[in-house]
Amino acid sequence: HIIIRYHKFQTSLVHRISYNTPAAFQKIVGTVPFINFISPSLLYYFNPNLLHSHYSIIEYNNTISESSTTMSKITPKIHPGSGQPLPPSQLTSLLSAHPIPPSLPQGKYSYGTAGFRLPAPLLPACFVRMGIFSALRSASLGGEHVGVMITASHNPEGDNGMKLADSNGGMLDAQWEEHAVSLANAGDAKQTLVYVDTLVQYIKGQHPREDGTLPRMVVHVGRDTRSHSLPLATLVVRAAQAMGATVIDHGEVSTPMLHHFVMHANGHLLPSIIPQRCNESGYYEIMALSYASLLRTGGLDAGTAADGRQYSRRDTMKTLLIDGACGIGALKIDKFRRLFGRLGAEGCTPGLPNLHTVNFPGDGPLNENCGAEFVQKQQLPPKVYSSTATKVSKQYVTSFDGDADRVVFHYEDADGRFHLLDGDKIAVLVSSFIQEELRCIDPEGQAVNCGVVQTAYANGSSTLYLKNVVKTNVVIAKTGVKFVHAAAHHNFDVGVYFEANGHGTVLFGPKFYDFIAKADAHLRGTPRYDRANIALRRLRVLPSLVNQSVGDAMSDMLLVDAILYLKGWDLSVWANLYSDMPSKQAKVKVADRTMISTNDNETEATAPAALQTALQAAMDAMAALENIKDGPKPRCFVRPSGTEDAVRVYAEANSQNGADSLASEAMMLVHKLCRGVGAPPQPFISNRL
Repeated sequence: HIIIRYHKFQTSLVHRISYNTPAAFQKIVGTVPFINFISPSLLYYFNPNLLHSHYSIIEYNNTISESSTTMSKITPKIHPGSGQPLPPSQLTSLLSAHPIPPSLPQGKYSYGTAGFRLPAPLLPACFVRMGIFSALRSASLGGEHVGVMITASHNPEGDNGMKLADSNGGMLDAQWEEHAVSLANAGDAKQTLVYVDTLVQYIKGQHPREDGTLPRMVVHVGRDTRSHSLPLATLVVRAAQAMGATVIDHGEVSTPMLHHFVMHANGHLLPSIIPQRCNESGYYEIMALSYASLLRTGGLDAGTAADGRQYSRRDTMKTLLIDGACGIGALKIDKFRRLFGRLGAEGCTPGLPNLHTVNFPGDGPLNENCGAEFVQKQQLPPKVYSSTATKVSKQYVTSFDGDADRVVFHYEDADGRFHLLDGDKIAVLVSSFIQEELRCIDPEGQAVNCGVVQTAYANGSSTLYLKNVVKTNVVIAKTGVKFVHAAAHHNFDVGVYFEANGHGTVLFGPKFYDFIAKADAHLRGTPRYDRANIALRRLRVLPSLVNQSVGDAMSDMLLVDAILYLKGWDLSVWANLYSDMPSKQAKVKVADRTMISTNDNETEATAPAALQTALQAAMDAMAALENIKDGPKPRCFVRPSGTEDAVRVYAEANSQNGADSLASEAMMLVHKLCRGVGAPPQPFISNRL
């Protein structure tokens, strides 16, 4: 068997055939137009004209060997599995070689909103156990592929961690997250094997086989650029193989890429509108071609905008400066730069920006004074460690975090003032674009339910803009990727979520795909400049361009850039859609964070009983002081930290002094009512209005 794939723009068709003779093969060639084959020489042998079509050449093991749109061979290392666990004595030796360290915080491993995360020396025991766990999770799904990503994301370089990807490419199932934590903390080797055997027997009961063996197990592994990521990844590979799993080691990749590989490896879970691309070359290909298709709807395909404006890229937007946080994103975005060069040379994709990347691995410390986390939290431009950025304009800049799953935009105006466009601004831009395109096809807005998921940290001005101007539904979810992702999936047919820190994506549900299919049938044959036809072509490429498994800095960067190009905007126009309310974040150390609890979306404290009443009184007093009749009101909330005995405080008001004052009062209330540790917090002093 071989795989034959045809793709033209965002369309993909995959065939699997058997052939015995060239004649039989030639007969199939004649029945499937524009089909592509396993090598250029074979392609030319059967039909020389097809060699000039837009083709992808792939091997049976899903690794691209040659391509007209990719740079070089990018092949993961495959470690074949035996299919069955090693004898208990060998598993015991592996576990005993990496005991749980006695110096763990709170005495145990904790799986936070994005996985395990600790100083690297504390992690080997956890990683061995999670290698075993990942194999078992794959078996529990009947052999579907799962993933392990070794990264500590935006944390300092000395930390590391792990994110587990389920077969749909998303976060680990909540029930199995509990199993992961239990296995990580199971104790010594003997106790760990008892728990492993419990899971094995459960899986065999769920997936009985005549020979009594486990289903096949396949685990994808990726890692970031930290120096200790490779040895930790090696432990995961070794442990998963010890359980009999086949391990596909992708090497250094971004977190969203690893999730993409897992989602696409389980092709039966992938919507048919999205071309299946299971590897790194395919990741670049699908996103670059979808991005180019989106740009083309505002260029040669569309001519001029509805107001007569000729589509063009503003001078301030011609070069996009990318801060890679000295992490993996800087290495990977360079692949897109090369692809853009080839797409530009073809002459059919207008509006491609020049990509200029700074802060590569080795240029400076990972995430230190650079990257999305620093820029968003400190509201300052990143430090540029790279020497190549001395003469690059800073009017169009984006910052990734260390594993490239967060992105924020920023620029300096003519007076040198810094302006941040965070996840709230991205959510507004993306949701308004999608709503506008949908209404061009469905003016009543009844066919597809669209909405935005925010957290309590979302700026109040953004929420009002979404409700009053974009006129979309807004749901507030608990802080954390897994919560906002689930809320977007369950509440909307098209769910947009971006946390203020820049992590987010757009999820498209079955009703959206049905809508696209019906619109395609209805609009077929209409002029390509017809506005509804243009909207259809724009909406159709979005599921391929936007990572459907998790927030992706590279994917989101391309989406935002394309929208700005199609609107003819620069960052200043986007920034001026609304003005953020000034805000302040802080934390208060407490003796026991578990004494503080909140409602489901963390906007109100439910314990201690007196806390929310006191916070509401502080908010009412600030509202009376500011005397704002229209617009968002001052607010604050508190929530227990997920990683330490501390309470996090957020406040916003209509002036920075007001936000600082409200945050200070909330901190003092927490310290007084929640057994604060140490001296009472000092009030913030601000000279900003």
